[in-house]
Amino acid sequence: MPPQIKLFSSVPSSSSKNKKNATEPLPSTFSSDQAGKAVEALLAYHQKSQAEKEEEELLPREEHVWLVVNTKRGTTKRGLMPVKIQLPHPPLPPPPTTSICLLSKSPQREYKDLLAAQNIKFISRVVGVEKLKGKFKPFEPRRELMRDHEIFLCDERVLTIMPQLLGKMFFDAKKQPIPVNMNRKDLKAELGRAISSTYFHPSTGTSYSIRIATPSSSSSSQTLSNLLAAIPSVVSNVPEGWENILSIGIKTSSSVLLPIWSSKLSGRFENTSSNSDSNFNSKKSSTKGDIEMDEQEQEQPAHEEKEIQVPIKKIKSSSANAANTKIKSKSSEEPLVQKKKSSTIGSGSVAKRAKIDAVGTIKQKSRSVKTK
Repeated sequence: MPPQIKLFSSVPSSSSKNKKNATEPLPSTFSSDQAGKAVEALLAYHQKSQAEKEEEELLPREEHVWLVVNTKRGTTKRGLMPVKIQLPHPPLPPPPTTSICLLSKSPQREYKDLLAAQNIKFISRVVGVEKLKGKFKPFEPRRELMRDHEIFLCDERVLTIMPQLLGKMFFDAKKQPIPVNMNRKDLKAELGRAISSTYFHPSTGTSYSIRIATPSSSSSSQTLSNLLAAIPSVVSNVPEGWENILSIGIKTSSSVLLPIWSSKLSGRFENTSSNSDSNFNSKKSSTKGDIEMDEQEQEQPAHEEKEIQVPIKKIKSSSANAANTKIKSKSSEEPLVQKKKSSTIGSGSVAKRAKIDAVGTIKQKSRSVKTK
């Protein structure tokens, strides 16, 4: 196995211009001991299940530890730009264990030479925009590209055209391209910070999943420190913060969710219930007003209908008599034409009629013979 590559120092450079929301501290009801017990139990279960998979499968799939945050209410705002969250320890194994692809401007040879000049060896592949429009335009090549690499870095100058070039599958698999500045002097540190961070993907749902560790390369203490560092940053990017958080837990790709923190039952759905009650009461009052207006409109023409009932009946009877006399006169002048019943169901009735029309009956044949 090739040696692991050290990406950069743990202290980020001061020139980075990442705009972050103010992180919200953990509430007093959050227990770090409970989080530590959940991490140890999850890693123990992963070791047991991984040993069983190695006996059954030839190449078991790599699993990750996910932080799951459930909210009380969703949001209508959806962003395709992932939010960078810096962790004390990288959530993925360092290269070359983790395959990294760089999406660059055209020509891609220029950026390959740039990486070679700065001695950057942890980028597995460089793909230019022209290759995405040509070679990787069909569905199958794009899907293979998505499966071959775990992280996709992208030049921020071409980030806006990536959704239409990559397609929906990259965003569903949470492999959105991560923007990087290719004009930095210290390009190795810029790419290293992008790889060693985790990312929060905004959505309109009520559940968020953030990768915080890999069991094969992270210990329990490293996973716990990543978990405690990620929770405040994730909550700061959720609308309404801790007031909108329902529960927090951790899980692997194949395990159940282990709860770490949950909101109090007394005030869990106070805002949502008050909003729904107010909406229900407003709808109820509006429907009552509509019913009263309808009743008033029905009561007003009630007397007028009673007064007009008798002449309407007389008019109806006179019009009916006139229609009957017209029908009788027509029947006396012209005989009614009876419609032939179509007998499509029967034993040979349709065939007999077709034969008679084509050949004629026996009597018709005899008459024709006598005339001759």
